[in-house]
Amino acid sequence: MNKTKQIIIVVAVFVLAIASLGTIIGLIVDAGQMSDYSDGFGYTLNGSRATITDYNGSDTAVVIPDKIRGNRVVAIASGAFDDKAKEITSIVINSTYSNFEIEEKAFEKLTALTKVVLPSGLKEIPDECFSGCSALKEVYMPSTLTAIGEKAFYECTSLVFSYSSQSYGEDVSESVFYLPESLLEIGNSAFYGCTRLEGLYIAKSLEKIDDNAFYNCTRLSNVKVADNSELTTIGASAFYSAIIKSNEAAPLNFPNLITIGEKAFANVKSNFTYFAFPASVTAVGENAFLSCTSLSKVKFADDAKDIAFGVGCFENCSSLSTITLPEATTVIPEKMFKGCSRLLYASPFTVSKNVETIGEGAFAIYSNSTSYARNDIIVDAENENYKTIALEDFRKSGTAAEYTHGLLTNADGSVVLAYFGDNYDENSTNGNGGQTFRFYGKDGTQIKTIKSISAYAFAGVDFAYILLPMSLDNVGDYVFFNSDIDVVYAPSISWEWQEYSFAVEDEGAPAIAVSILKSAGTTQEINEFLLLLADAVSESSIAGVDLIP
Repeated sequence: MNKTKQIIIVVAVFVLAIASLGTIIGLIVDAGQMSDYSDGFGYTLNGSRATITDYNGSDTAVVIPDKIRGNRVVAIASGAFDDKAKEITSIVINSTYSNFEIEEKAFEKLTALTKVVLPSGLKEIPDECFSGCSALKEVYMPSTLTAIGEKAFYECTSLVFSYSSQSYGEDVSESVFYLPESLLEIGNSAFYGCTRLEGLYIAKSLEKIDDNAFYNCTRLSNVKVADNSELTTIGASAFYSAIIKSNEAAPLNFPNLITIGEKAFANVKSNFTYFAFPASVTAVGENAFLSCTSLSKVKFADDAKDIAFGVGCFENCSSLSTITLPEATTVIPEKMFKGCSRLLYASPFTVSKNVETIGEGAFAIYSNSTSYARNDIIVDAENENYKTIALEDFRKSGTAAEYTHGLLTNADGSVVLAYFGDNYDENSTNGNGGQTFRFYGKDGTQIKTIKSISAYAFAGVDFAYILLPMSLDNVGDYVFFNSDIDVVYAPSISWEWQEYSFAVEDEGAPAIAVSILKSAGTTQEINEFLLLLADAVSESSIAGVDLIP
């Protein structure tokens, strides 16, 4: 090949390469990948629409313009301001675009940021948008906003105030977070750990507060709910450890609420004394009101449905004294009122005619104070699944007055679910003149139908001695939870025994001694039973095991 042909070929290849490069550049521009800078803003273009990708300007009070070099600003990319995370103190977005978008984590961990003004066309604050913005105090939200994403304001520990272009009246407070009227949903952990958040206004349109939304907002006390609120769902642990105020004079009111998640209001204390369930509620999650120690009264609508209550939904609500479950209730779950020491203090509790199931420990009503009387548990006469058995009267030391007590059992009296009544304590005497608690009926005869004692059945009792019935063949766990009993007499060892039957579960609870009559069984049976008890002594509150001749 001569030199002329070689030159022609090289030139042709070069021209072709240039043409190809031009095509590639054109494709990049068309695809919106062409980057540029203006006034410190890095951006990409998609046609005439600009997305902010980064910022290298010197301003700490950043104003994002409506247009950059004639191109409409329509979005902000993830991590766009990362390089200035410790410098930017405020951001104002002036875009007029009707469908403005912010990508996830766009402003994450801007630790100097104190104020944000969001654009009027924004419909969603995305996941982790302001997560970790520990100095962020105030946010101005548009009236177009419909959703706040997961962890959007996660651990914004200075967050106090929010407002939108809508009017909330003349009494706007700078210590209240006003949610826009347009908002429909708050995402999982959206305000998790916002420990300075004190006030919250829930607008009418909000339908869902997701799991952990206000978890550990430990100063959140002033929650106001708009009239005719459309809120249907409060997720798991949504208000865990808040200090929400709610009383009969100014109650939290959710007229369309359907679902309350597990631990939704757990550990809400101090001013949370009253809660009213609307007729719309169908499900209350496990431990929904766990350890709400100031909650004293719970009310259900007259036309309330059969609500699916979760295990322990009012567990350790130690001030709860007034509650009447809906008549339609079919299930009282395990540990529903465990630790509700005042539940039978003010008045008896009635098990309605429709109740089909009562879980173990549902009425484990215990207290360290013997001044709390246990009024009766009453079973509706039309209930075919449960009944109460009145026990022999007793007298307290130094008094002539007789007191009543009894057992909540299944329909045939074979399973004991709970003990109730006035304080039969270690100084009380039964009808026979002794201090031993016996399973004797009102007529003074032994109850021979009892086959099983359920877990927690005698929680919180204060007996000197208790004599278990001969007919027993099953003893559940923690029967004497948080009780003060000197000795349990076991005249039989033929029952199915659980590992923690005689344990009380609390470290500071008094120990229990177990005494077994030698006539209770064969030598082998007694030895096997003693070994089982001995194994549990080191792990429970059993003080010791004795054989009685």
